Amino acid sequence: MSTRFSRIVAIIALCVGPLTLIVTNIAQWMLQPRGAHPTPADVAAQFPAVWLAIGSLAVFGPLVWLAGLPAVAALAPRRGAHLTAIGTLVTGAGLAAGIGHLAAFFGGYGAIAMAALPGDAGAAMVSATDAEPLGGVLLIVFLICYSIGPVVLALGLRIARRVAVWVPIAAILTAGANLFGGPIAGVVQLVALAATWGAIIVAVARSDVRPVPDPVLRPRTA
Repeated sequence: MSTRFSRIVAIIALCVGPLTLIVTNIAQWMLQPRGAHPTPADVAAQFPAVWLAIGSLAVFGPLVWLAGLPAVAALAPRRGAHLTAIGTLVTGAGLAAGIGHLAAFFGGYGAIAMAALPGDAGAAMVSATDAEPLGGVLLIVFLICYSIGPVVLALGLRIARRVAVWVPIAAILTAGANLFGGPIAGVVQLVALAATWGAIIVAVARSDVRPVPDPVLRPRTA
């Protein structure tokens, strides 16, 4: 496989992954299910086609995203190599956990909606799905790794002088926005996410260009 072809594949993967995350978040914001206290099962029942589309993007987007991470790790062969490698591994672990959690989430509530269980039975299934421990563990792993991984990764790439100084800050904003709810925090998170990974994509696209060396102070000559 040629270096040029590998770079193109990595760029496509790194574009598709964050884009699917942004699209699925915006699509979920736009869904307004009927009912006083709607559950995800209600959303799946009222919008079955959209639910399937969002679920498919949410599951397969991170899977494609993983294919671009090796090219990101290769951006720092010397300076910042350890931080970049650790950040890549942690980010990859978060994406892998996210695939499992999102498959269980969208598949589980989609199955409840298809079963069309009456009143108490449907409520019991929703409660059981919410309390299911494996999905909860995967969610926690995803939130922790996906918050910490890109920050460490961006710091490593900054040390390697592959990204600008604002990129780690954008990664921190992306992670910090997870702690707050509401539309404003959600918009900040998506904008910071796009900025962080956009800069990384540019770095991968320019990976054949050597990083800018640190300035060397030379002694004055008489």
